[in-house]
Amino acid sequence: MMNHVHPALSSETTEKARLELNENPDTLHQDIQQVRDMIVTRPDIGFLRTDDEFILRFLRARKFDHMETFRLLAQYFQFRQQNLDMFQSFKVDDPSIKRALMDGFPGVLETPDQHGRKILILFAS
Repeated sequence: MMNHVHPALSSETTEKARLELNENPDTLHQDIQQVRDMIVTRPDIGFLRTDDEFILRFLRARKFDHMETFRLLAQYFQFRQQNLDMFQSFKVDDPSIKRALMDGFPGVLETPDQHGRKILILFAS
């Protein structure tokens, strides 16, 4: 059971996840394990996180398509591996990160969307 992975979802959210993301609470563990099992196919990539919660984020991002989920997960870690300098000092106490946060990056809109969700604004340059 995945109850230990994330807080219990409301019945409304569970139904929304089922309809919009193809998420099935009964097969969640198997879905995660299927993606995790693909990791051995890419020994060239250092998968730094393979815990259930982390993989679940990628499954949701790709509507539980296992191959697309693995592709996204692999691309994420491959990018991190190829751009180590970008992630070395990615800590909140880093002066440039502090400056970005103080400057309002990222921004959160005061008014939520029609479903009550917070809207995060990122300024890319």
